[in-house]
Amino acid sequence: MVKVTWTERALRDLEKLDTPIARRILARITWSSNNFERVIPEPLTGGFKGAFKLRIGDWRVVYTLEGKTVAIQFVGHRREIYKIK
Repeated sequence: MVKVTWTERALRDLEKLDTPIARRILARITWSSNNFERVIPEPLTGGFKGAFKLRIGDWRVVYTLEGKTVAIQFVGHRREIYKIK
């Protein structure tokens, strides 16, 4: 099990989502943190080098690893999340 932290940006992103989608994302993050040894991190490239993505349907969670802590950076739809600067 790893600790999960959220940036202000990620919390704002989550608050903007419809309740069922937000619950689905939170459930997946909770499951992933409890089963982290079974999750294979998907690394990102380019401007997001050093970050990883978690896929939840058409939604993405961009996070970084800081020791035994997962820091959630952004939450968004797959067509928009990688346009963040």
